[in-house]
Amino acid sequence: MSNKKSIPDTRMVERQKRRQGVHISAVPDLASFVDLASNVAAPTDEELEKLRGDLVAEGEVRDRRIERFVREGPLKPIPRAVVPVSENDL
Repeated sequence: MSNKKSIPDTRMVERQKRRQGVHISAVPDLASFVDLASNVAAPTDEELEKLRGDLVAEGEVRDRRIERFVREGPLKPIPRAVVPVSENDL
């Protein structure tokens, strides 16, 4: 955990300076800080293809649901019997 504290992130420095009311351009030499966004793993082609397939399938299901709603209207609530809880309710 101390390793995370020793590497300043550019975005965190900018955020801290904004909170203190200092303009971003007043921060000296931001190039010396490490940008941690490069540590993010890039998705593989298989993961992207699976995600594309999932999104296409989800879109088709949503389209069918919308078409059914337009055709049939909103779902009607099921009528429920009211059961009295005391003799005074009779």
